[in-house]
Amino acid sequence: MKKALLLLIVSILMGFSLKALAQNDSSRSSPKVKELSDSIQIESDTITIGNMLIIKKQGEQNYNSNKSRRSITIGNVVIVKKQGEQNYNYNRKIRKPYGTTINIIDGKITKDTFLSVNEDTVRLGSLQIIKSQDSNYKKDWVSMIEEGNFDNTNFTIKRAPKKLKNIETNWFIFDLGFANFVDKSPTLYWLAANPNSLPFYPGPVMSPENFTLNNKKSTNINIWVVTQKLNLYQHKINLKYGLGLEMFNFRFDKPISFREDIVTNIKMDVVSFKKNKLLVRYLTVPVQINFSPNPTNRKALYASMGMSVGYLWNAKNKQISGERGKEMFRGNFNLNDWRFATIGELGVGAVRLYGSFANSNLFNKNQSFIDMQPFAIGLRFSRF
Repeated sequence: MKKALLLLIVSILMGFSLKALAQNDSSRSSPKVKELSDSIQIESDTITIGNMLIIKKQGEQNYNSNKSRRSITIGNVVIVKKQGEQNYNYNRKIRKPYGTTINIIDGKITKDTFLSVNEDTVRLGSLQIIKSQDSNYKKDWVSMIEEGNFDNTNFTIKRAPKKLKNIETNWFIFDLGFANFVDKSPTLYWLAANPNSLPFYPGPVMSPENFTLNNKKSTNINIWVVTQKLNLYQHKINLKYGLGLEMFNFRFDKPISFREDIVTNIKMDVVSFKKNKLLVRYLTVPVQINFSPNPTNRKALYASMGMSVGYLWNAKNKQISGERGKEMFRGNFNLNDWRFATIGELGVGAVRLYGSFANSNLFNKNQSFIDMQPFAIGLRFSRF
């Protein structure tokens, strides 16, 4: 009886073993064909393409996989072959590209600019993943992602060239430079306009030397509230225009004073000033032709040339002396209401050199024989 029972148990065990062996052999002879899913899911920190994860690396990551060659880290991006449960710990979230949702119709993204794939490059928005491989071990993206085999493959990640707009707007550009002027007043005009400049006339003498500036303290500060750039030809030639405030601060070495209550508006004073400056402000519209040989590179050569038209906003003469203390005088001072200037800029990147030269007189030539043409040169801090 015991022998019969033992024989029955052995027979049953042999039957199960043969069945298991047959199944294993069948699986080896007829392997399952894996297909790369075309589904795409976008989360705050992860992009899922089929069974591939592209993960923004922020903090500690834990990946559970069956094989060691199932992930590759490139900079702060991790590409992972999905195998089982994944746990990701992040310090912060990143902004989703192209808004909060991406529509998928029949397995295809409606925004074709978001995802594109060719033989060597996968582009996700402005991110490019580029692979380079040994010629003897060429693999396509499907086999690499599905098999998780990244051997003999080098990856680089870079930002795709930014798509250029036909119209670009820049707010609040800042200029900082030095100011001066060219005196074109003929000597005879000085004598006619200022009879006290004649040798026989007593008192302070008016002459071009009275307008000598302190070059280190004569400045030009401009604030361009808004500037636009309009594409004319392949973004290499553009029309640039804007609106802003130009401020010229002329610091005089001589005790010259500007007043509204005297006939000529200008006089030589009888005191010595510690500080004597004329501040003139213009509301200005510049128009330039811009040249950008390499428009996609923000650090490339950049040049512009054109004209500007300004209208006198206000002016004031600020003086400090031991005798009078601090004084401020506001007025027009016989200044020209309009300013016309030739302007230009040249530079690389966000910092460039600018210049302007007035084609009009600083003063009103109809009432004065003084002919001063201001100019300025300095640095401009601008996005374009």
